[in-house]
Amino acid sequence: MKSAIRFIIGLLMPIILIGSGGAMFGWGLENDWDYIAWAGIGLIGAGIIWGLVVWLLVDLRTW
Repeated sequence: MKSAIRFIIGLLMPIILIGSGGAMFGWGLENDWDYIAWAGIGLIGAGIIWGLVVWLLVDLRTW
């Protein structure tokens, strides 16, 4: 169970954040809603940062 939670938090969450951020960014641009587009960019950035932090934790063997 512990490894499944690590897998979900470590791998799937950055993918979900980046994917949903891309969808929100495209939706915001399509409808001329700047705040939705910026929120999408924020989600993409959060997903990238989350992925890098988890990657560094795995590399240091602390994850």
